Amino acid sequence: MLDKAIVSIEAVPGYEPDLVLAGMRRLLKPLGSMSAFVKPGQKVLLKPNILGGFTPAEAVTTHPAVVRAASLLVQAAGGTVLVGDSPGTGGFKGALQRSGIAAVVEETAAEIADFETALLYECADNRIAKRIQLAKGLGDADVIITLPKLKTHVQMGFTCALKNQFGLVVGMEKAKYHYRFQRREWLAALMIEINRIARPALAIVDAIVGMEGHGPSGGEPRHLGALIASPDLAAADVVACELIGLDPSTLPLIKAAAEYDFGCTSLKKIQLTGHPLAKLQVPDFKNIKTLGSVLNLLPVPRFCYSWVRRILTARPEIQAADCVHCGACERGCPVEPPAIHPEEKTSRQLEDANCIRCYCCHEFCPVKAIKLRRSLPDRLFGINEIMHFAGRCADALVARFSKPR
Repeated sequence: MLDKAIVSIEAVPGYEPDLVLAGMRRLLKPLGSMSAFVKPGQKVLLKPNILGGFTPAEAVTTHPAVVRAASLLVQAAGGTVLVGDSPGTGGFKGALQRSGIAAVVEETAAEIADFETALLYECADNRIAKRIQLAKGLGDADVIITLPKLKTHVQMGFTCALKNQFGLVVGMEKAKYHYRFQRREWLAALMIEINRIARPALAIVDAIVGMEGHGPSGGEPRHLGALIASPDLAAADVVACELIGLDPSTLPLIKAAAEYDFGCTSLKKIQLTGHPLAKLQVPDFKNIKTLGSVLNLLPVPRFCYSWVRRILTARPEIQAADCVHCGACERGCPVEPPAIHPEEKTSRQLEDANCIRCYCCHEFCPVKAIKLRRSLPDRLFGINEIMHFAGRCADALVARFSKPR
């Protein structure tokens, strides 16, 4: 067994189909090529990120050229390709069409996986979700290859390989989990446990064009020119973070992966191969600045946590000039009844006391009509920056005094 997790990086400047296919071949070669993960006759589920009905140019979904290249390589290895995801809003067929992936499915004669039927899956080692309902398509496959899009995420800070498996939760059940696990740490733990059930064999990260700013759907496309691959999803996420100048140790998902011993979460323990990471790093990538887990250290009773969080974190606001009144934000709100009402007067569009700051409304809006307004304390005093600094200091102290003596 190798002491280090292997992560392969390849420079791919654009989405021309032949360019991506050749780049993916080079990417997977140090890992043993696709045949190391797919055996003849196996059914292989390709799990792209299809958040909703977005075009490839918007950089919200995994680009069809990446799905095409992975499909062709799986088929060349003798596998049968299944493609599936469960969008956060809207229908899967419409999202598949608009994302450009439907054309790839037709070209490669791939099958559509069943992501409408939910089955019960179990993992005795899980702590908070020993039994969970996930898409039937997961159980129909012999191998899972996850194809995430590298993006910022207003709630979790970052979305890539580990978070992509949250799409195995069928339809609006995801919103219910947002409500049940309102703290980011709880939601991150759930996502790690979903990965433990799914056990993806390989992650191939679409980082040719990522998303910066207020992702995963409201940010701006940013050219990065890279593909990243690893059988260790946590390691792939760590390298993706390094690519965009984001400290992985500040992210709830990486912390949860470390706590659960799910993959490699330290760059020092990762063996990089392929194109030099330093030549692809983007120093001015616009990462998310959100209230970190250091909020848990505040000397307030547990029942006050939600109130303090609501006061200090950004508030979703509907921009009337951009809103098309589709209702996606209201349908996607996990609170029952919904905390957001696009048809009401401006002053009554958000029930602030009921909003849990999950930002599902922002994520699901197809026209980016929901903006996140920083809280007054943050605007006046830079509370988020102070909290992040305090969080880094707290993490450093914990690491310092938890070392074996």
